[in-house]
This record gives sequence, C-alpha cells and structure tokens, in this order.
Amino acid sequence: MKNIYDKNKEIILYIFFGILTTVVYFIARFMVVNISQNALLAVVAAQSAAILFAFITNKIWVFTQAERSPLIIQFLKFVAGRLFVFFLDLFVTWLCIEKFGNFFIRFFLLDRLNYRSAPLDWPLVKNFAGSALLANTFIWSLLIQIAAIILNYIFSKVFVFKNKKP
Repeated sequence: MKNIYDKNKEIILYIFFGILTTVVYFIARFMVVNISQNALLAVVAAQSAAILFAFITNKIWVFTQAERSPLIIQFLKFVAGRLFVFFLDLFVTWLCIEKFGNFFIRFFLLDRLNYRSAPLDWPLVKNFAGSALLANTFIWSLLIQIAAIILNYIFSKVFVFKNKKP
C-alpha cells in the first residue's frame, strides 16, 4: 500500500488538496451568493479564495519536486493559469445561471423537487441546494470545479511547478 502511495504521492495530494480547494470555493461562493444574491460576484470571491488556497497548498505540499524559482514568478504563472478557469467559470455562470437559468432549472427538473423535505431542507444542504435556483447553481459549480481540478493540474504540472531537470 505504501508503495502505491509513494508512486502516486503527487496526484493523491493534488486530488486531496483539490477537494479542499473545492470546499473553500463552495463555502466562499455560497456565502457571497446568500449575502449578496449576485452570482457573478460570488464567482469572483470564490475563485479568488480558491486560487490563493490552492497556490499555498500546491507550493508547500503537492509539487515538492518542482524547480526552485522566485515565489512571485510562480505565483504569477499560477494565477495566469487559473485565470482561464476563472473566465470559464464566469462564462458558464453567466450562461447557465444568469441568462438561461430558468431553462436549465426546467431541463434538470429542479422546479419539480420538494425543497421542504429531507435532505433538501437540512440546514447544510439548504444553503447549497435549498431552492431550484441554488440547486442549478450547485450543479454548474460542481461541473466547473471538476473541470478546474483537471485543467489546473495539467497547467500547474507543465508550466508552474515543473520538475527539476535530472
């Protein structure tokens, strides 16, 4: 078992911290959307929090075999890579929540769910999917975060935290 971990340590840690980054993202996004009722502002806040958290965890724990380069250079490369996902998130949010949200709510049959019954009325779930609008936001947020984990790993591995040359 230890051998499997040692061989795949970087990917395992990346997935672990990617999941934690997603948790940071969701908490920030839904806190802001519940306070402001503004989906686009929520994306900006959530992406900012997630980018900062991900850089710190990737730098310290995930890409330990990376070439040493100035911290500011790595951070700027990291942010540049994350901007693609950031703009993708903004576009999907605008398209699938702001512009055509009602279409997707009907398409996913979210308007037919009973949001007053378990588990949709549980306090934790209610803040993320306690209405058709929140459920639609959650679905698209989750899909974007799955894409973000994959795309950001590739970008980080290839451009930001390249392995030392042997």
